[in-house]
Amino acid sequence: MPHGGPFARDYGGYDEWAQMLANNGYLVVQPQYRGSTGFGIRLQQAAFAGGSQQGYGMQDDKDDAATHLVGLGLADPDRIAMYGWSYGGYAALVAASRTPQIYQCVIAGAAVADPVMQINYYRWDLQGAVRDRHVKFDEVGIKPVEDVDDVNVPILLVHGDVDQRVPVDHAKKYLKLLDEYGKSYKYVELEGADHFTNTLFYDHKIKLYESIVEYLAEDCGPGGL
Repeated sequence: MPHGGPFARDYGGYDEWAQMLANNGYLVVQPQYRGSTGFGIRLQQAAFAGGSQQGYGMQDDKDDAATHLVGLGLADPDRIAMYGWSYGGYAALVAASRTPQIYQCVIAGAAVADPVMQINYYRWDLQGAVRDRHVKFDEVGIKPVEDVDDVNVPILLVHGDVDQRVPVDHAKKYLKLLDEYGKSYKYVELEGADHFTNTLFYDHKIKLYESIVEYLAEDCGPGGL
């Protein structure tokens, strides 16, 4: 379950999403992949070593966390899924088209499906050469909308219809491509939900959590997880 950001981190305390999954019998790993904050400047800067590592080295870190648990005997290699929100949702979409494939399905919430569209959305509001220089790096990362033909696992896509950070247009654009390429997916739209977790109210969370648990049990890989 990769965190959003990507320039953020997970902490050792209570995490509602991790606990929800654990309560339903799933082992959860929260990898602090390159780009994560709080672990030294070298790890954070490694996100742009030799160009953007979004979808490349940063994605390898997430896969390495999952395969490490397999190596320890804590995870079944045939029963692994990725769930992420925001940048974590982007990572889930990237994971859906990777080869070799280690996941049985992915769950992408509030995901950036088209990084170029997102950069242009930010530039509409942002001022200052420094921030503009940073977002240009993102343009060389993996773009999920360009890899839909390579999607090889089922996808659960979730998005709030009034998301002001990552507009729901990302989901709609990606869904259209999934239909064009005949890929397996389900879509859940959260009415009245914005981007951040503090904008997800009780009804949103019930719908989100029930959708995730049901998808993992019934639609994730052959026979579910």
